[in-house]
Amino acid sequence: MAHTSGTPARVQRLSALAAILAVAFASAMAFGRILQGSGATWRLLAVGAASGAIAWATERRGMLLATLCSALGLLLALTWLAAPQTTWFGFPTAESLRILGSLATQVGGQAREYVSPAPPTPALILAGTIAVWAAVFSCYALAFRAQSPLLALIPPLALIVFADSVLDDVVRPIFGLWFLLAALAVLFADALRRLRGWGPVWSPTTSRDRLLPAAGRNARRVGLTALTVAALAPLFMPGFGTRPVFDLSSINSDGRIRVSPLVSMGSILSQSQSEDGNQEVFRVQSDQPSYWRMVSLSVFDGNTWEAAPDDGVVVPSGESVPNPLATGDQLTQTFTVSNDLGFAWLASAADPIGIAIDHEITWHAASSSIQMDGWPDEGETYTVTSLRANPSADDLRVVGVSREGNSLVALPSIPPVIRDTALAWTADADTDYDRVMAIVNKLKGGEFAYSLDVAYRDDAQSLADFLVTGKRGFCQQFASLMAVMLRSIGIPARVALGFTAGTPVGGESSSRAVSMSNYHSWVEVPFQGQGWLSFDPTPGGGFVDPAASGYQQLKRNQDIVCPTPRPGCGRNPGGDTATTGPHNGLNPKDPTGDEPGGVGDLSSLTAPSARPSVPLGALAVSAALLGLIAALVIPLLRRGSRRRRLHAARDPRTLILATYDVFGERAGELGWGRARGETPEEFRRRLSAGGALTDETDPRLVRMTTAVVQAAYGPTPPDAETATDVAADADAVLHELRDSAPLRQRVLGLYRRD
Repeated sequence: MAHTSGTPARVQRLSALAAILAVAFASAMAFGRILQGSGATWRLLAVGAASGAIAWATERRGMLLATLCSALGLLLALTWLAAPQTTWFGFPTAESLRILGSLATQVGGQAREYVSPAPPTPALILAGTIAVWAAVFSCYALAFRAQSPLLALIPPLALIVFADSVLDDVVRPIFGLWFLLAALAVLFADALRRLRGWGPVWSPTTSRDRLLPAAGRNARRVGLTALTVAALAPLFMPGFGTRPVFDLSSINSDGRIRVSPLVSMGSILSQSQSEDGNQEVFRVQSDQPSYWRMVSLSVFDGNTWEAAPDDGVVVPSGESVPNPLATGDQLTQTFTVSNDLGFAWLASAADPIGIAIDHEITWHAASSSIQMDGWPDEGETYTVTSLRANPSADDLRVVGVSREGNSLVALPSIPPVIRDTALAWTADADTDYDRVMAIVNKLKGGEFAYSLDVAYRDDAQSLADFLVTGKRGFCQQFASLMAVMLRSIGIPARVALGFTAGTPVGGESSSRAVSMSNYHSWVEVPFQGQGWLSFDPTPGGGFVDPAASGYQQLKRNQDIVCPTPRPGCGRNPGGDTATTGPHNGLNPKDPTGDEPGGVGDLSSLTAPSARPSVPLGALAVSAALLGLIAALVIPLLRRGSRRRRLHAARDPRTLILATYDVFGERAGELGWGRARGETPEEFRRRLSAGGALTDETDPRLVRMTTAVVQAAYGPTPPDAETATDVAADADAVLHELRDSAPLRQRVLGLYRRD
């Protein structure tokens, strides 16, 4: 039986590529379950395939070069997926790096707060991209560089185990089966490489080698049985499908209602639409309804809204809160906490001037927020007295906005379309008040729609996308966009976070129940002598602060768009202007940190918009530039490596052997590569018989081969003149081989290494 000389290198390379793509598929499909929607999974699948392809393409290069290429590919993937609007013709910019750094700081909080499957926020997409990319690249490096295939399977397996640990649904065997098949592919590819050194692996049955060995019938039966048992065995194991012994998804779930970092938005958005998720936060007894503010965010860095830094002032219970507002009607509210809360803010109507509670409290003037020393527990009560200004629209037209300080109009670099649109919308307005209302009326008009089905974004460009193309969102987008538009035309503004008025209890208008579905955000603008006044730009009919009804003159007969029937889109049955449907807003970071009593920063008010798409033109230009760079760099790197090897030779013997090694590599680029294990004399005979050399050049090949053999095995060291002759003979032979090779072979040979 005729044997082949072993598994062809081409087959080995293709088997390794197929194996790593199988690992990428299994890892991405399994890990992608922790994010909502199929779009995130397909993106992770593309990331895994790209990582595997780069690892495969750079396998025969140095580990440093391979790692640098992988890092560059990862940077491009992160930029295209998490910050596509910051690229320059598809390439990352300094702004891209800043955005990615900001997203990286949000990953930890989002991982703690979101309930899987979580919305595909940019921060979680960034984390998933890094995880899948690193797992696939390290798998290939360990399997085919370090030749440790079993160790190589640990990184992708960790992703699959993590996904199963944070999901509450029953473990699906299909993901385990996919990973099993991928693991077998890795082991098979590794075995092909190892068995090459042992001799023949299979026999040719036709003119071409067959990839599948002629395994016996019993061997195939055993293999099929092993696969079947491995796939079905978990179904019959005790405890399959039950809750895990260590449920990682329940960490930090102490039953408290949390309005914590931005990441809790996904939980509120999904859970508040169900009866179990729409938990009651507190009940309030008040003669007049109002929006119940917790904190105001006045610092916008282009990615997030944060509260201005403020150490706060301790206010003893029952004493006055230092509030500059001097006129208005007093409004007393008594709050009773309905469930244990996981945040320290105390909701109240604006502007509080006194509070009675059995705790130490701190007043933060910069964010107009009241914080207590701990977290409120179920049943706790407190009473707040607020001073409510009751200006009319004409009053506000006369006094104008308060422009004390520049911080309330400060903006980072924003897309020009935001300011241009704000100027266009307010072109016919003569006063600050009319400019504010012009923007409110535009956003509440029929051109924009209330919708929860939007992607989350974290930058000013996404606000521009929402303004120009998206036009669908919930309070977070509308409040953030309006505040930025006002600041762009010189009007101070900030974003407030809290709850709408709530639902009357037992038919009593003075008693209201406020639940997580009332979580909301709106805009506040300071007017001279009137304090911060609320303006709600969110469309839907029901989003108007009752306290603002005296001065907000909304245009009548507006086509308020409610895309889908929901309890919160429109007015309440009793004519109340507060919404009761599923709704969410902005979530700054919990000021108490992980433990009650601390005070930290407030962050992560983002500006999501419609789902972004990577521009195909930019991708095409980027791909072309990358291809051009690779076409130039790879031959230069290879040439430089050969020069260094020749210059490193310190004696004629070493120089001759180095020259012959370089000769063999360059001949391989022209289609005449020296086979593994082929002696110099066998290589010479094959070149001479190939017809590529002339009668004048062939003797030079004979002389070069003889000198190489003597230098390698002869007892007498060669002299420098012999080394010079070998170099000249090698150049002459290569010149003949190059002339006989087709142009396609000469070009492609620069990038192929057999």
